[in-house]
Order: sequence, then C-alpha cells, then structure tokens
Amino acid sequence: MNRPPAYRHPLSRLAFLGMLALIAAVPLGLRSFFGNDSGPEDVLTCRATREPFVHEISVKGQVESAVNVDVACEVKSRDSAWIRILEVVPEGTRVQPGDFLVRLDSSLLEDERNRQQLAVEESRARVAQARSRLSTAEYNREHYLRGEYALARKDAEIAVFNAQEQVRQAKQALEASRKLLAEGFVTPKQFQADEFGLKRAETELGVARLKLSVLDGYTRMRRLIELESAVVAAKARLASAESILKRNEERLADIEEQIKKCVLRAPVAGEVVLNHLHQEDHSHMVAPGELTMERRVLVRLPDPRHMQVKAFVTEDKIAAVQPGVRAAIELEAFPHIRLKGQVIRVNEYPEPDSFMGTAIKKYQTIVRIDNPIPGMRPGLTAQVSFSIQQSAEQIQVPCQAVFKHGDQNYCICVEGDAWEARPVTLGPTNGKMVVIREGLEEGQRVVLCAAAHRDEVGMPEVPATSAPLEPTSENRLARREAGS
Repeated sequence: MNRPPAYRHPLSRLAFLGMLALIAAVPLGLRSFFGNDSGPEDVLTCRATREPFVHEISVKGQVESAVNVDVACEVKSRDSAWIRILEVVPEGTRVQPGDFLVRLDSSLLEDERNRQQLAVEESRARVAQARSRLSTAEYNREHYLRGEYALARKDAEIAVFNAQEQVRQAKQALEASRKLLAEGFVTPKQFQADEFGLKRAETELGVARLKLSVLDGYTRMRRLIELESAVVAAKARLASAESILKRNEERLADIEEQIKKCVLRAPVAGEVVLNHLHQEDHSHMVAPGELTMERRVLVRLPDPRHMQVKAFVTEDKIAAVQPGVRAAIELEAFPHIRLKGQVIRVNEYPEPDSFMGTAIKKYQTIVRIDNPIPGMRPGLTAQVSFSIQQSAEQIQVPCQAVFKHGDQNYCICVEGDAWEARPVTLGPTNGKMVVIREGLEEGQRVVLCAAAHRDEVGMPEVPATSAPLEPTSENRLARREAGS
C-alpha cells in the first residue's frame, strides 16, 4: 500500500537555516565581546587592562538580627511534657511591648487549679483548728498557775494552819488535864485521852505540811510539765498545718502563674518571626495545633536597627578575613542596593562537620551591617564581598589567561596571526583578575583560555629533574581558578 508523501511546511527549511545562522553567530558575538577581531583558529582573547586592582573575597550568607529577643514557652511540664498551641499571631506582625503573641492550652492547669483551691481551703481549716488547740493549751497552763494551783496551795496552807491550831489547843488541854490530874479532879484515863488528842493533832499537822510540800515540789511540777507539753505539741501541730498551708498556697500561686504564662506577650517592640519546632525527624512551623514544651523558643523579635550577616568562610580564605575588614553586602531581595559592613567576629574553630558534609572546613564569620534599610528581615540571603586589598592602577588579565609551565607563569600573546608564549611575573589576585607585574603591556591581546592552547605555541621542555616550585600565596588562587 503506497503512503502519501509527508507534508512539509514551506517555512520549515527557512527556520532550520535560521537556527544554524544563529548558532554560528554566537561564537562571533562572544569573540567580539572579549575583543577578538581575528586570530588563529578564532579563539577567545582578551586585552591586558590597566585599572585599580581590588582584591575581594565573596561568600554567601544569611541576614540575622544582632539583637534578638527570644520568646520561649515557660509553662512547666506536669502530667505531660507536651503543650498544645491554640493561637499564634501571624508572622511579620509588628508588635509593641505587651501585645499578644501565642496562646497555649491551659485546660489541664485550670483543672489542677480547682483541685489545689480545695487543698488550700482544707489546709486553712486545719490551721484554724490547730490555732484553737494551742490557745486552749496556753489557757490551761495559765489557768493552773493562776487559779487551780493557787487555790490548792491556799487549801493546803489552811489545812496546815488548822492543824497547827489543833495542836496548840491539844497542848493546852493536856496541860490543864495534867494540873487537874495532880489535884485529883480528872482520872488518868481522861489524861490519856488528852495525850492522844495532842498526838492526833500533831499527826494531822504533819500530814497537812506533807500535802503542802507535795503540792509545791511534785504535783505542781508534774502538772506544769503536762500543760507545757500540751502547749508545745499544739504549737508543733500549728506550725505543721501552717507549713502545709503555705506550700499549698505557693503551689496554687504557681499554677496561677503558669496559667498566665499560657498567654505569651511581646516583651519588646519588633517584627514577629515564628520559630520552627524540630521533633520526630522533621520540622514544624509554630502554628495552632502543634505541640511544644518548656524552654522551646516560639517567637523571635529581631531588632531591625541592628542587623548582621552570618557567613561561612572556607579555610583557604580565612587568613585574609579578620575583624575590622570592610565588606560590601548585596541582598537578593534588594539587588540594586549595596550595603556597607564590617567584620566584627571570626570564630576561632571551624564549624563541626555534618554526617553528609564535605571535608572543607568553614569558619563562621559575623559581618555588621552599618546602614540597614527598611524591609530587611532575618533569613534574607546576602552576598558578602570582603575588601582585602586595593591598589593603584596596574596591568591585569583574567586568571584564565595565565598558566603554569615548569617554574614559570606564561601568557599566550596574539599579534596578528602569530602566537607567542611570554613569561610573566604575577602579582596579587582576587580570583577573577590577576596583576601582571612584568611581561605584558597595557592593551596587549592574550588568549583567554591559555592552558588549553599551551601545546600550540611550542613550550620549552621542562627538565625531568626540575620539580615545580611551590606556588605563592598570591597566585595559588589563580592557579586553582585556571585549573577549574
């Protein structure tokens, strides 16, 4: 079965030819941009220029506030370590001191407060009861000393006095009976009866005196000890009840304070930046429904008047970046604004390597922003350029235009259709341009990718015994850039 011929649009051939012409024009445009009018094999060239040399080191960094106020969860863990977030102010909100930030779930604390209020009321009742018992014990002691004991002693003294009077009367009766017995007026039995009466009265006097002595020397002391012990015990019970009441009141006050802390308010003015909650191998933004715990930062309030950039400088560049070095800062959010800054701190030790990190050591460097602009906020990406060295006008070429051969640096000069490998003496480099101290003149054309064409200019052979010299600190970076 014959198939009909495929249809071709009349413009398809013209479009294909136009694409070929465009591809052919790209190298010509690049060569025109780098100053290559013509040359062997139409390679890219550039010209040695004389201009001020600026040595800069550029690194990426992140904007942060030099003065941050962290607002953390201060609610103490109780039945559970986790506390649920109920309400959060939107990120980016401008707040003043005392404004609302975050509300946490306080339902468990409110239930605990109700139970603790009952415990406080029971403790107050026990304190009142213990105080009443102490008052009773102290009253009994004073009542015994001033009432019961005093009355008993008076009775004992009266008993002694009465016994003494009985003895006196018995003696008088016995003397009278003795006289009457001598005169024959009484019988001997009556006289004996009077003698017995005197002995009985003397015995009763001894008993009364003994009772008085026992009252003063034993009964009073024993009773005082009992009453004093009751007072001491009552004081101890009162102190215990008051201590329990104090602890319960302090616990209630602490619960009340924890309930107040469930509402977080701004301590200072600032722009709200919500924190991330890292748990269970993933990160959550602070939001309603998420869980947090004590001492976790929920909100940061950076001060936009004091901003800085935290950058990480690699080990090969850290020697040139020291506190006091000036820096230029460009923010990706504000690409047309160039800010001024200064290095204020370089960590003494490198950052710890992560499990998936590289072997390149990096040092945290803090750069102060001298002229912060409105709209800056923490987290913005910044390009920091450290100004290491500035010098007067010097001849410079791109680092790719220089290559190492043996112990000498070379550039490939282009004069008409001829190429010449010319030895040069290098000066400092900034990673993009390198200073040529000797070997080139201003405006001279050189091959841009010189290392790729070294075999086309007849380089001299390097003796087998000659080892390449250790590169200097000024051109080590140039060699690294050229090799890359």
